[in-house]
Amino acid sequence: MWAMASPLIYGVVSDVVARVALPEPIVEFGSMQVEEGQPNDLRRLFAGQKFIGTDFRAGPGVDRIEDLRELRFDDGEVGTALCFDTLEHCADPLRAARELRRVVSSDVGICLLSSVMLIGIHGYPSDYWRFTPEGLRLLLDGFDDVDVAAWGDPTHPFWVFGLASKGRRLEVRLSDLPSLDASQREYERADGRVRLGPFRYPLRQLAGELAREVPRVVGERARARTGELRVPLRRRRAGPPANPPPFASS
Repeated sequence: MWAMASPLIYGVVSDVVARVALPEPIVEFGSMQVEEGQPNDLRRLFAGQKFIGTDFRAGPGVDRIEDLRELRFDDGEVGTALCFDTLEHCADPLRAARELRRVVSSDVGICLLSSVMLIGIHGYPSDYWRFTPEGLRLLLDGFDDVDVAAWGDPTHPFWVFGLASKGRRLEVRLSDLPSLDASQREYERADGRVRLGPFRYPLRQLAGELAREVPRVVGERARARTGELRVPLRRRRAGPPANPPPFASS
């Protein structure tokens, strides 16, 4: 599932770009290209527009260093704020969200973000938080219009997306975006995969896991069962009780 993160986010941003007028400058918070070979460089979607990539450390895709908890942008200086799979790595996400709201234009500003929920702990360089859909909505509190959508199982989603605006109503809802809708439908169909709770396993992968785990579980149960059978046998061989019943022969 983790391998789907970048393509899914890239598709969502592509759909938003095609449907929403995004004011400049477009600023991505958390723009460092950590993993090579994945479609996570978003600036190509904004050709001809002012795009600024920021992160708290230097690296590929980073134009300037910024700390989400104390941004150096002026109030309302950012037209469109992008922040993908980054807030879970911020030690104070509530403060970061307030900073995003502060720097986004109060007239036509847009904020588009995502965060993982049902994903294992990972670096970049630290991993602190997980957000439910309502948790992400809370982070966007204070914007004029907010929409939130999740990808995956409704009760245990893998990713949560948020879209918010200031000074105008949103022109689209996240669940209507073609990329998110198609990916969610594919997840629900689980073609060629086995459904186990919120997870979808290719049959070969599941078979490999079971080949390792089933012998272990069967062995543990067999050992436990053998132990249960031996306890009564030892008790029968332990001799007569210390206080025999009154009718025992002398």
